Amino acid sequence: MLIYIIGFTRAGKSRLAQELSAQWQIPAFDTDDIFCQQQHTSIDRYVETYGWAAFRELESRILLGIPELLGDSQHYPYPDAIVACGGGIVELVQNREFLKTQRLIWLHPPWSLLQKRNQINPSALTRGKTEEELFRIYQRRVPLFRECLSFTGNC
Repeated sequence: MLIYIIGFTRAGKSRLAQELSAQWQIPAFDTDDIFCQQQHTSIDRYVETYGWAAFRELESRILLGIPELLGDSQHYPYPDAIVACGGGIVELVQNREFLKTQRLIWLHPPWSLLQKRNQINPSALTRGKTEEELFRIYQRRVPLFRECLSFTGNC
């Protein structure tokens, strides 16, 4: 069984994945880390060169390919695993449709905490943006995260 963790940038997805991995003795994966390993560059540099649309397309391929990457359900090398998703993974419709069929944890801390964390440690998305710009992105994404909770898969 895979459990996917979604949430806005700096919500704590990667940290929670690592903590659950240690407690439950199962592997943890991070879509941002997989991206950087596959592309041999940082998200910042990739976006500077190719733009957000190109990044989102590759990010989507990673998300949709994780079950194959880990193996099919009959010969699953990781019977249980945690996957921390990038903060913008919900931007593409196909990702939201996929996530609706998966077991999810949505980390949804208050905006004030996200804002503080993003000021301390800006991401590729947050770097150079005003608080108002970031809040608009946050407001746009919250319904997208919520949409993913419409579980349509089999239990």
